[in-house]
Amino acid sequence: MTAPLDRLLELRVGQTECLSRTITAEDVAAFARLSGDYNALHLDDEFAARTEFAQRVVHGFLSASLLSTLVGMKVPGRGALYLSQRFEFTKPVYIGETVEARATIEKIDAETRVVTLRTEIHKAPGQCVLRGSAQVKVLRLTDRDERAAANVGSDGRLLSGRVALVTGGSRGIGRAIARLFAAHGAKVWINYNKSRGAAEELEQDLVSSGGWCRCVRADVTKKDEADRLIAEVTAGGDLDILVNNAGPKIKSGSFEDFSFEDIAGAFEDLVGSAFHVTKAALPALRVTRGGVITVLSSAALGRTAHGWLPYVMGKSALLAMCKNLAQEIGPHGVRVNVISPSMVETDLVSNVPDRIRQMIVSRTPLRRLATVEDVAGAALLLASPYAGFITGENLLVTGGETMI
Repeated sequence: MTAPLDRLLELRVGQTECLSRTITAEDVAAFARLSGDYNALHLDDEFAARTEFAQRVVHGFLSASLLSTLVGMKVPGRGALYLSQRFEFTKPVYIGETVEARATIEKIDAETRVVTLRTEIHKAPGQCVLRGSAQVKVLRLTDRDERAAANVGSDGRLLSGRVALVTGGSRGIGRAIARLFAAHGAKVWINYNKSRGAAEELEQDLVSSGGWCRCVRADVTKKDEADRLIAEVTAGGDLDILVNNAGPKIKSGSFEDFSFEDIAGAFEDLVGSAFHVTKAALPALRVTRGGVITVLSSAALGRTAHGWLPYVMGKSALLAMCKNLAQEIGPHGVRVNVISPSMVETDLVSNVPDRIRQMIVSRTPLRRLATVEDVAGAALLLASPYAGFITGENLLVTGGETMI
């Protein structure tokens, strides 16, 4: 669903809107009851016959009330607040006559959001019965994301009807996120590069469980393949959630062990992949007012994890990119958040010695390593309607090992 436009931006000087109505005796009686104006000129045929009008005259403000209808329903319409109305009555209106109210925009003050209108009411054949001017303020409305609100179904599924793409979704954290998103009603696209068997197995598993899943191969470190990936995903409809999870296996070593090519390679793998996919996905995400979730790492925070220099530098740059992007596209309703887990038991850290694992556990208040399900739960939170006012956030999934 596209975001509702600011009504002020839809208006233009010279725009004219009209509203017509035939005024009946019942209208006059109802207006008298509402206003308390029981003037015999309006309600008593015998009395009115002895006046210069020779018949009952419609309350002037009954005719004028059409201007309120016109302002509230047509111009400016939604979100209009009357500030002032000046008018003069030029001719009487009689029961049974048809009148047409007309409002023309003469001025729009974008700073104060005040619109000046020329107001008129005519009756056939072209006789003006009221003329004047009005000032109306177009209120600034807070958007209500109806689509997001509708995603929490009676069954408690948080992503019903949403479409999600998870890069690096065939294994580890990405696989857990894809499973959880599908369990909560999302249509899930799984991106993989080399793990075709694992991706197809997951797709079949989710579909057999009653979910919707498609897998598509793409090396997202390459712009053309990232573009093709997004084109395939969006060819059949919307994209609401992008999860940037793809990443290389961590290389360990000292500063002297690494060349700058190692740094550049990690930067291309970590930052380049997220950059290419996010850039390609942004047009679709703007339409759906969707969200970007990027899996980072607590290893890039605080003192950082020494010995993982290329990885830490890449993840640090990725965090900076996401913060910058959150500010830029927030006005479009697109949220950008990151998740920083501590060490998670996946094949990316299979070469980490057991003593390092135990050291991390010992300094973690919850006394265990993170699981892929822990990270998936954080991603579900950020993708859900309950995170509708969260952007630029770095959600730590560290069991308390890192506290900021």
